[in-house]
Amino acid sequence: MCEENKTRFRRAEEALRFYFRLRELLHSGRTRRLMADELPADACPTAANAIDDYQCIGWCMRGLDEIALWLLSEIYGPTCFGVHRRTLAHTCRAGRLEFPQHEFRLREVGMIHERALGVVKRGLRELGMIPSRQVRTARVRRGMIAVGKHAHLQGDRAAERG
Repeated sequence: MCEENKTRFRRAEEALRFYFRLRELLHSGRTRRLMADELPADACPTAANAIDDYQCIGWCMRGLDEIALWLLSEIYGPTCFGVHRRTLAHTCRAGRLEFPQHEFRLREVGMIHERALGVVKRGLRELGMIPSRQVRTARVRRGMIAVGKHAHLQGDRAAERG
């Protein structure tokens, strides 16, 4: 039984991890920096297998520059067992080595990451590979609404406005 509303991935981050792991397998573990000319020009209309998913995710990264592509592969690329995921700080240091002519700052790395992830999310949503929007549930507890990681106080004024 296949549901029509079911997506291939829950989040764009999962799709990117899948993409870079499969890329490593296809290149026999010797992956070099991802270049824009390697990305497919077209997305497949129906993703039936892992290779179709790989091509569709690659299509979603079109339009990104070489720094953004490198950054995504650095953050979401495969790591060994027992090795923690790369942080933005680790990526910032690696970026200074990879692109010595570019003075990376942590904030800039974060902004490039957010912009690149936004481009990929839009493409994945367009193809129906991730849900259109993440629905956040709200819990009300003693005058507070907890949504995600942040909690917002409900005051008398907020109650009057709502």
